[in-house]
Amino acid sequence: MYDTTSRPLKRQRTLNISPSPDQRSSSLTPPPCSPTTPLRPLPPAILLLALPGLLALPPTHPDFGFSLFLSLRSLRQCLALPAIAPDIECCAWTSLAEVGMRVMESGFCSQEGGCDWAVGIHAEVEKALSKGLLIAQKHPSLRSLRHHLTLLHAHFAFTFPSSSTSPKFARAILRRLIASFVPSDPPGTVYDAHLALITQITAPHPSSNATTSTSPAPPGAPALQATLAAIDTLISLARKNHHPRIIALAHVIRLRVLLRAAAWPQVGAALDAAEAVLGLIFDKDSKANDKGRINAMTNAKLDDDALPRWNSITAHDVNALSREYSQVRITSDHPSVEPKLEEESTQSDPAHASLVIHTLLSGTIFFTFSGNIRAAEQRLVALHEIIDSGALEGFKDGIIPLPPHPPLVVDTTHPLILLPLAFLVSATAKRDPVGRNPKRRLWAEAAINVLNTATEDIELPLWASLADRDEIIQRTVRLTADLLCELIAVSIQRSEFDAAETHLNALLTLTYTHDLFDAYSARITLHAAHLAHALGDTERAGTCYRIAKSVDDERNTGAGYVGAAACAGEALLRIGLCAQTQTQAHADPGMNEDASSDWLDAETHTLAKSAIQRCHGMGGTLEAVGKVVQAAVAGARGEIVGAKSHLKSALSLSTLAGENHLRALLLAQVGAQYLHTAPAHAMETLAVCETLGAGMGAKQKDADGGKGKGKEREHDKDGGDGSIGNAPLRLWVGERFLEIFKRANKPHRVAKQEVYNAMYRGAVEGMVGRPKWPSAVESDHDGMEPADGEDVNMQNLDPDPDVEM
Repeated sequence: MYDTTSRPLKRQRTLNISPSPDQRSSSLTPPPCSPTTPLRPLPPAILLLALPGLLALPPTHPDFGFSLFLSLRSLRQCLALPAIAPDIECCAWTSLAEVGMRVMESGFCSQEGGCDWAVGIHAEVEKALSKGLLIAQKHPSLRSLRHHLTLLHAHFAFTFPSSSTSPKFARAILRRLIASFVPSDPPGTVYDAHLALITQITAPHPSSNATTSTSPAPPGAPALQATLAAIDTLISLARKNHHPRIIALAHVIRLRVLLRAAAWPQVGAALDAAEAVLGLIFDKDSKANDKGRINAMTNAKLDDDALPRWNSITAHDVNALSREYSQVRITSDHPSVEPKLEEESTQSDPAHASLVIHTLLSGTIFFTFSGNIRAAEQRLVALHEIIDSGALEGFKDGIIPLPPHPPLVVDTTHPLILLPLAFLVSATAKRDPVGRNPKRRLWAEAAINVLNTATEDIELPLWASLADRDEIIQRTVRLTADLLCELIAVSIQRSEFDAAETHLNALLTLTYTHDLFDAYSARITLHAAHLAHALGDTERAGTCYRIAKSVDDERNTGAGYVGAAACAGEALLRIGLCAQTQTQAHADPGMNEDASSDWLDAETHTLAKSAIQRCHGMGGTLEAVGKVVQAAVAGARGEIVGAKSHLKSALSLSTLAGENHLRALLLAQVGAQYLHTAPAHAMETLAVCETLGAGMGAKQKDADGGKGKGKEREHDKDGGDGSIGNAPLRLWVGERFLEIFKRANKPHRVAKQEVYNAMYRGAVEGMVGRPKWPSAVESDHDGMEPADGEDVNMQNLDPDPDVEM
């Protein structure tokens, strides 16, 4: 039967027309047809060896496990073939070891939820490594494979320790490999061995469980010294080979290692070296001042003698500091990368962009810890400029190539982690909670939105495993938990207690869901203590402080930041309760007042001494908190000069750190010191304190373009937003104002101040009762209700501003 569906044959040519010489020489004329040689089939060994590369899929692909299964089958069949060439057999053993380790890292051979085809893969990988190394050592032409197999062996021994392998054995393998290199070996392989040794020295020992529910502990002193020595060796080798990118990478690694080890005296020099190598130039004065203060902070001897006298701080200085470090605008020189060529290099070179971003992140963290808001601000501006320029698009899979040739491929922080991490560092560096929309809350909320809207399809290289994907997911969860901690802290500082409880519940749910509660239990308990302390629940606050300190001390052997903060919080809480008892005792006419007696008990003194010691050397903020505790203890003993000296130091530290929440407390204490001796100066200081207290709770304006500005201002003056700010602080300041006005015999000011105090007192009582905020902020004096913002400068309303006793 005739097939109508078959394609008809073309008419064959009957005449052989040879092309002319002109046509033959034309570039547009195709060459004459040459007889095609039949393709020869590939040998089975080569075909089976090439299949794993053709079947490779990223771990985010749904057929990732199936590709590993087929790769193992093809390599096993390749090795089962008779009479294989040595180079093919060595490559097959190498590929089998690589695929087998990806299977193990992905968890396909685990006892729970494992696959049958992955049973016994550990012994198979061990056999593949030994067989491949044996073949490579017999054939000098396979020297490059021998180096690669040695690196795989070290990684296998470190990641999957057994009775015959251990992390110490893995490091010994790498050291022997580094010692065996010759000048003819590829530089990329040599650098790879050095980087692997640095990674294994600093990385924590792998445990049996694959989950990372706890943060890795910082390296100890011996490990830190070994790591720094290995980095110095790498820098010397890169300088000898004239590879500047490897030098920059080594400096960035040194900086991150020192940061993780909390070796703060060495971080400043490492940061300067890394920024100089990468061409980053910032204000030298800020860095010099900060390094000098850090060196002074690390000295065990207190530097009270070097401080100027307290009377050098005048009201003008207090107001100037308030204007200079306001939340609205922090005046600082805009940092810039030194030449335009470096900016172009950052955008075109992913390796340079990644190194610059990591350096700026580390610098911001260091200066935030040391309490230098200006230096941190400069690096934040540069960091956001680089990120906004699209530098993260250059390494979407987290892989950066570094010269020499062939390039060294380095696994860096994934962009899905870098972007929210930059927002988290920005939120941490922005310490000021004053304003209608503080940047600390702004950056934290923006980062959470980025994490919530992030795509589930994580771009990873083909050689990655499920463990790499799970690590990125785990880091995003940790970033979300850290951001929730920032939101809780800023909500408590701004007296937004409903929002603080909402974020605290979200943090508890997140940590319980992802098995992270043990890692965050101390911080969660500390946040609960701060919330209870702000609400006046002293019993619950004291209990939470003690639990947070105990949990953190058990985890960090008494050297953690959470434990130091909890100890200081409990000490200040007990001092406040003792002061309240002392005030009530002085109010009793039957009690004898002895101003020179120490009204703190022995237990409170012991706790305060421990808090002072733990806060010393813990950074600018905790250092200032320790000075506050010292001032409180000195004031309880009647040492007025000593208390003023400690307050002077704490005010300087908090101002440099941009900690307006702490500055408000310090200004209140400073104003109390001058309440009887210099009331005019005390009023100016307390007015700045009240300004900060009012700003910690200001609501955002609902501006309707440019048309509703008049209505908006009128609405704010009516106090329609119901914002009080820090009500206890404003009540305390109002009572001091009332005392000054009574002594100055100003009845109209006394009457108006009593209205303010009644409103603040109602807000404080509402906080203790915990009705809905801000419904408790209502006053009975409707006709004399003060306008919002008017009470801040109420001492200026009097035609005679000078208050004389």
